[in-house]
Amino acid sequence: MAKLKKIKVESLRSQVYMQLKNQLMAGVWKPGEKLPSENELCASLGVSRVTVRAAIQQLEILGLVETRHGDGNFVKEFSGVNAFSTLHPFIQINENQDIMTVLEYRKIIEKGTIGLVAPKITQEDIDKLEETYKTMVALSETGEPQQQAEADHLFHYRLAQISKNPIIIKVYELINVILSAAMVDIVKLLGTEMGLRYHRQLIDALKTRDKALCEAMMEAHIEETIQKIRAKKEFTLA
Repeated sequence: MAKLKKIKVESLRSQVYMQLKNQLMAGVWKPGEKLPSENELCASLGVSRVTVRAAIQQLEILGLVETRHGDGNFVKEFSGVNAFSTLHPFIQINENQDIMTVLEYRKIIEKGTIGLVAPKITQEDIDKLEETYKTMVALSETGEPQQQAEADHLFHYRLAQISKNPIIIKVYELINVILSAAMVDIVKLLGTEMGLRYHRQLIDALKTRDKALCEAMMEAHIEETIQKIRAKKEFTLA
């Protein structure tokens, strides 16, 4: 008799995310309009604030909403870039070699991005990064690789936003599917310990506003990831 795997019920977060995304794509909430509060969404959807917040974070990663500290969540201007990223996952990252290609790209772009961020980062920006880091720590103990990767991905997307360079932000949104898929595979291969260590160091470096230090820390973070994945791949093939 053929072995069949049990079908997993879709997570609440995914269901909430899809409902909100569909409403945004349909234009129920217009660009610039404030979304219902988390409490209102919880009441309407019958889920917890943690679930709603996780879904909104994913929408923020896709560039569909913007979270304004103290004000709430607002709809961003929808563009072809968003549509391309959200609806057309044109490249699937499944092999280690593909991960290496993404990491080579990130080593160049994210080093430059954090160099732009260092001199202009505000305390509010640092607070948001700290909040994301706390989520990463919590999920490292209780979350699935997908959730862990999403929190890690959000951290780097926040850095792109803080750079205030519209081209960096748009390109990040354009290749969001590629970056997200690679991040999940990296977490599955390496776990979260190294990522947490470097993200803590990145925040501490940003607090100094030292551009050279921040660039060196980001380069070291991605280079060590590359080396560990390369070693993992060689071990697998041996």
